[in-house]
Amino acid sequence: MGTKAVFLLLALLSFSAVSLRSALAENEEDPGLVMNFYKDTCPQAEDIIREQVKLLYKRHKNTAFSWLRNIFHDCAVQSCDASLLLDSTRKTLSEKEMDRSFGMRNFRYIENIKEAVERECPGVVSCADILVLSGRDGVVALGGPYIPLKTGRRDGRKSRAEILEQYLPDHNDSMSVVLERFAAIGIDAPGLVALLVTTIGLFHQDLTVLAELIV
Repeated sequence: MGTKAVFLLLALLSFSAVSLRSALAENEEDPGLVMNFYKDTCPQAEDIIREQVKLLYKRHKNTAFSWLRNIFHDCAVQSCDASLLLDSTRKTLSEKEMDRSFGMRNFRYIENIKEAVERECPGVVSCADILVLSGRDGVVALGGPYIPLKTGRRDGRKSRAEILEQYLPDHNDSMSVVLERFAAIGIDAPGLVALLVTTIGLFHQDLTVLAELIV
């Protein structure tokens, strides 16, 4: 790997953490969220999630950035409530099946983590917290910084597919439009690179172009 590619990887890890903070900023101010929310009801929850992330990353190297993108797609659309994970019904289309969710994958790995947590603490830990914590631990798995996060999120019961286009860019949008949309929620160009670098169809530039963008 060349020097520039190495720099890009290290930069992405740092910017991934910044993007994670930006995507969660408003949600973290929720008075219902606290550090170590599950300390009495499921004290091993975060350890289980962390170990599952490590295991899945070891088996499937593409998981870490996918989890980071899950956070953005869930939290950018009004709330970090795991509504992204809801399946379609006869009356409602799921968020994950919308065009704006093009290229997203690895939802099954969130289910794997949920199952591991459920074996120890049935019905206690929300999918919303699992989604957020797995993204945090995915950054760590890649060598990025650890970010302490509050927990206690509640799972949403309603898909927000009908308003998705108001918040998420289309894969055919120009880069200027994409930058503008992300800037509106506090994510700058370097943070944008961290979120979109692995998104096929939305970000086609090669390593050299990406490196030049963030330097």
